[in-house]
Amino acid sequence: MTASRRLDRLASAGLRAVAREPRAEIRGRRLEVADRPRLVVVPYLALDAGPDSGDGLGSPATTGGIEQRRGVMDGLGLRVRHSDPDLHQRLSPQPILQRIVFDIAEQFRCEALADPALPGVTTNTAAAFERWSDAARAARVGETGVGLLVFTVTHMLRSRLLRVQTTEAVDDLIEVTRGNLARLIGHAIKELPASIASQPEFAVPAAEIARLVAELVEDASESSDDAPRSVVDNALLIPIDWELLEEIAAGQTAGRSAATPAPGYHVFTAAYDTEMSAVDLYRPAVVRELRRTLDRQIEAQAVSVARLAQRLRRLFPSPSPDGWTGGEEDGVLDPSRLAQLVADPTNRLVHRRERLRPTADAAVTFLIDTSGSMKQQRFETVAVLTDTLVRALEMAGATSEVLGFTTGAWGGGRAMAQWRDQGSPPDPGRLNEVQHIVYKSAESSWRQARLGMAAMLRTDHYREGVDGEAIEWANRRLLQRPERRRALVVVSDGAPMDAATANANRDGFLGDHLRSVATGIERDRLVQLGAVGIDLELDEFITNSVSVDLTGTLTIGSYDILERLFG
Repeated sequence: MTASRRLDRLASAGLRAVAREPRAEIRGRRLEVADRPRLVVVPYLALDAGPDSGDGLGSPATTGGIEQRRGVMDGLGLRVRHSDPDLHQRLSPQPILQRIVFDIAEQFRCEALADPALPGVTTNTAAAFERWSDAARAARVGETGVGLLVFTVTHMLRSRLLRVQTTEAVDDLIEVTRGNLARLIGHAIKELPASIASQPEFAVPAAEIARLVAELVEDASESSDDAPRSVVDNALLIPIDWELLEEIAAGQTAGRSAATPAPGYHVFTAAYDTEMSAVDLYRPAVVRELRRTLDRQIEAQAVSVARLAQRLRRLFPSPSPDGWTGGEEDGVLDPSRLAQLVADPTNRLVHRRERLRPTADAAVTFLIDTSGSMKQQRFETVAVLTDTLVRALEMAGATSEVLGFTTGAWGGGRAMAQWRDQGSPPDPGRLNEVQHIVYKSAESSWRQARLGMAAMLRTDHYREGVDGEAIEWANRRLLQRPERRRALVVVSDGAPMDAATANANRDGFLGDHLRSVATGIERDRLVQLGAVGIDLELDEFITNSVSVDLTGTLTIGSYDILERLFG
């Protein structure tokens, strides 16, 4: 047995002890679990690049090298123990620089969950991190803008999640960059500690941090899709082969659930993607006229919102105090009946009980397909249906959000033009500029969002649809909600369709991605997913689906879709 293999076996033993996973192994300086590679894109856990002998661990015979290896093994062990790799792969952003930042945040989440009864684990990981930090400074990582950015974000995330202070030497290097970053990502970093125990909930602000950092790099004319060479070439910042990381971003590596074959979904460029409020789609005068039209259509249906709210309270029940019932034989003594008790000590009807009423401790998101095919369907009826359900949910005490998805152009738009300028390489991935629309945010009441809701009645923005990414977007927003129950309702009239993407990729590229996204949400069970098919079934993509016929006038019976999906 070679010395290198003997060292791997010793390291694997420590790794398995922390991970509590007997199938974890280090082979050829790579982490494997159950013979499947587990790729961890975290700088200080590098097993193949480092400050001393070029191996990331110093010379194995030295004390420093052994301590470094012990800390790396403990860090990897915590990752294996506390992070679901399939879930992490689904939640991870695809652009490469974003993936790096997202992975770093996930690692520190796992380290924050370290068992306090094993203080040595915390000590070892801290020692390994400090050694990496010192080596990075010695290698002048701060001489490049992107290198300093990654280094600073790493320290900011560690300080917030592990509640440790940076050293004076590190402060001198990152002080200015940290101050500038705090204004950009401070709000998202503050949200991280509250969701440490939940990997999906933690992923929402972590992904936001990754996106904002990547956008900052883009603003400096350095693409996040083709990450800067200053990062790529620095082995202290990229702990695995860059080509392997590109495979991760394309979703082509091992590590997915065997039940969900990897569809290889990827995006050619997200540079032109937009998210906007519906009230900004059209001029204010146009939106106000659309609202008047929608109000007239709602009045014509003659549906009682109060009656609908009662049904929804029963669907999402959560008891809340609603006063007291007096004159009871048992319960708590009613102060207002003390005189009766004094006058007649045998009178038992001097107690009261708290009265409870059902309320809806739930958040419901409606994701509306606003692609061109919906123009031929009952888009006006969908607007009336959604607007009425939102009012009823609000009356029932529930939170609601209404989102839409389309594309920014027909035929691929600027993304297609960029692809052609680059010589039309094969298998480009999603090849259009997606547009996500917020008709009503969860933080807004129906009255505050009524103008935005009316924008559904104008179809100039109804183009093409990339359903899978839209559902991921809506699901991420919903996971940020504090309500006990969360439901996502997709309203669509068919399969995803974007002509540019369909023509440049394999058959079923968009449909397979939609199916994979839906399967992941259904398996995680953090959000209840349902689909409403307009005059057709959507169970090919989303298991929990119903079909509705909107050709006639809406009645109270037309509003049973939530009960049919979630009752």
